Amino acid sequence: MQAVFDMQPFRPAVNLSNPTITNISFTLYAVLGVNEKAQLLTTFLWLRLFWRNEYLVWEPEECDGVARISLPVKELWSPDIIVYEFVDDDVSQACPYVYVNHTGRIRWDRMLRLVSACNLEIFSFPFDVQNCTFTFGSYMHTIRDVRVSPALTFREMSDNSKQYLEASGEWELVNILGETSILKFGVDEWDIITFWVVIRRRPVLYVVNLLIPSSFLMLIDILSFYLPPHSVDRASFKMTLILGYTVFLLIMNDLLPSTANGTPLIGIYFSVCLALMVISLLETVIITNVLHHSSMKYQEVPNWVRIVVLKYIATMICYQWPEGVSPTLKTREDKPESSNGSTGAWVIQPVSQAADRHRTYSGDTVSLPELQLICQYLKDLHAHLLSVQKESELLDQWCHVGYVLDFLLFRIYLLLISCYAMVIITMWCIWISCVAALNCTNPSPESMFKELDDQLFRKNLIPPVASFSEPLNVTISLTVVGILGVDEKVQTMTTFLWQVLEWKIAGLSWDEQECGTERVSVLREKLWVPDVHISEFMDEDKSPQTPYVYLNNTGHVYDDKPIRVVSSCKLEIYNFPFDIQSCSLTFGSYLHFASEIRMLPGMTGKKIMSESKRVLEMNGEWELSDIKVVPSELELEAGSYSVVQVQLILRRRPIVYVVNLLVPSCFLVTVDLISFLLPPQSVDRASFKMTLILGYTVFLLIMNDLLPVTGDRTPLINVFFSISLALMVASLLETVFITNIQFSSSQYNAVPHWLSVLVLRYLAVVVCMSPKKSNRVTVCLNPSYKDSTANTNSVTISGNQGILKEPHPVKAPTSPAAPPEPALEELKKLTIHLTAIRLQVDKHFQGSKTAEEWQMIGIVIDRLLFYLYIVFIIASFITITGIWIWNNTYAA
Repeated sequence: MQAVFDMQPFRPAVNLSNPTITNISFTLYAVLGVNEKAQLLTTFLWLRLFWRNEYLVWEPEECDGVARISLPVKELWSPDIIVYEFVDDDVSQACPYVYVNHTGRIRWDRMLRLVSACNLEIFSFPFDVQNCTFTFGSYMHTIRDVRVSPALTFREMSDNSKQYLEASGEWELVNILGETSILKFGVDEWDIITFWVVIRRRPVLYVVNLLIPSSFLMLIDILSFYLPPHSVDRASFKMTLILGYTVFLLIMNDLLPSTANGTPLIGIYFSVCLALMVISLLETVIITNVLHHSSMKYQEVPNWVRIVVLKYIATMICYQWPEGVSPTLKTREDKPESSNGSTGAWVIQPVSQAADRHRTYSGDTVSLPELQLICQYLKDLHAHLLSVQKESELLDQWCHVGYVLDFLLFRIYLLLISCYAMVIITMWCIWISCVAALNCTNPSPESMFKELDDQLFRKNLIPPVASFSEPLNVTISLTVVGILGVDEKVQTMTTFLWQVLEWKIAGLSWDEQECGTERVSVLREKLWVPDVHISEFMDEDKSPQTPYVYLNNTGHVYDDKPIRVVSSCKLEIYNFPFDIQSCSLTFGSYLHFASEIRMLPGMTGKKIMSESKRVLEMNGEWELSDIKVVPSELELEAGSYSVVQVQLILRRRPIVYVVNLLVPSCFLVTVDLISFLLPPQSVDRASFKMTLILGYTVFLLIMNDLLPVTGDRTPLINVFFSISLALMVASLLETVFITNIQFSSSQYNAVPHWLSVLVLRYLAVVVCMSPKKSNRVTVCLNPSYKDSTANTNSVTISGNQGILKEPHPVKAPTSPAAPPEPALEELKKLTIHLTAIRLQVDKHFQGSKTAEEWQMIGIVIDRLLFYLYIVFIIASFITITGIWIWNNTYAA
């Protein structure tokens, strides 16, 4: 048995030209996790390997009937079977023993915690089905030395895995398929078995925690259309709903899968839902503007609007008119007439003028002044009532226009949501269903091992060179298998490489016919191996270990092994998420100077790039753009070191950050821009903007953890967010300023002449505002008439409340000889009361000219600042976008 153990470094074949056949089977015991961002699948396998050791053969009858024994696996040669998609260290429990039967057949059962690269397609999340490959094969031995084949049928492996797989997790096994094939890489071929493990996600958790709450919020948004926009601040309600939905998305963002090769359909679903909410808010702003802004100007509804909206659109959407309201809503053609037969402002004339004008009676009969004054006041009051009725009719017309448009847009909104929901549900349903010359005495492994042990293995403590004055040429080649991640905070890059080192052992050669083989695989620890390391290495190598190297009959050594590299890299994230990173991997000897070991590149950068793209398994956040290889020398005080610098050019896939960061931010800025359409005199625009700023601040605070952190320069995306927040604050200050002018104008002094000319004459033209004609009928009291009637009546109005005090008895200008008549006294009292009512009505409808002028100045300034706000937003966005494009072009 010890003789067999001594042969452990060699493949156990009597004739080395015959390959060792390895049978492989496994049982999928658990799916531990899926990392969509890093494109990794973590599973736990029960792996079983069979192969034959031709030196371990005995007759059970000669050994007391013992037909099977267990031996330490480290004392026997074992095939270097690995999973090609392996990207992390195996931390499973070791199984140190194997079973060997009397025919030499060895069975090795081991547990394997497999972290493998997998091209995960999560577009249909959470109803996705993943198909990941496990490629088993020898890492070093080619098809001439090791052949692999399945120990069980693929159907049996699938059934066994379904029987033992823990069914309480997130994933369930659908099927295991496989095939055997040959992997061609360069001039060599490897025998491999490819297994396709098909797993399906259980979606109940995500439906309950993501889809149902989102549907509830969308339902609330739909039902909010039933809030009357004329009497309820629907815009603030919807803004609060959008704020809540945004916070919901930010909190749920950690539950959503993140990948850079495409956005999941559920992410598109959430983005469209948010966009629909913004559209419904825009619709509410427009309707509020129609109901409040246009009606306050007392403009008549244009004829084309009346025909298109109130007639055709109302009929199309089956709008139900209130009882007694005509669908055409024609305006009144009659206009109030004043006492002097004119229209427009009403002026009360003095008594003398009124008496002279009304003396049209025949004979000696003269109308009493009190009666004439009563008639004049009654006509003025009638004109006021007609004016009020006219305003009410205009208000009703605009209300019906707003309601009809609201009903139309609501039905369009329902149609969009219904179509979108049907498309999403249909797609998800489809996916658910879917050193000296060797003189060998004979061509046998025993003779080969004896010669190597005598001439080579015992000299593995010194470099294999003919003279120490000559450097050893070490050729390095590599293939990038996966880009596992980039950590901007600690400035590191994690990659998975296939590293190939080649060097020549001086003076070593053998005859192929004499020794029976052209090349042989030996343990790496039996040879002198150059101490090639990566200068930027920052962490322990957790890659699977491959113990063998190939030794050719010319003395050429071929050392191929996988390495997981965590290297330092100076990351420039100013252009995040459109950044391009350039990271270097410097390969060289750690101890030996350039005079002892010379590093040479075995492949050009273009060749490495081609091979890497062919085998690259991962489709995560980063894509490999280019590779450059530069041999150089590192000059230090101790001496000069020969190195090969490999420069990896990486480009970030930005779609995840665009969807999760830039699009929501642009939505909120758009909402802030549209909020300028809200009339400040009838809607609390300041509260609306304050709610928007609060939502945007919460958005920035939660997204702060997703943004990269570096001490060099602030990323441009952070500047973008800061400018957006500053613009929102500026728009809030503008709203506060305009609101102060609109509502506190009655406390101001008269508008300065220069300000009136500057704003109302020049700036109004700049912002394309023309003075609007008013349909309001205003009644003004002639000041001279107040003085002339002071002797006939006395009515006191206290302050702004219009409190009527008892009239003082005043003698009417009548003839001293005429006795007082009761009817005349009643007419005088009626005149006094009518005068008081007349003053109150005039004061109520006339208003303050100064306040009106200040309000008009506020409207013009509001429009001007709105235009400046738009210009600044466009300029800022164009500048930031230009910087992003220019920096990417420069980096490329």
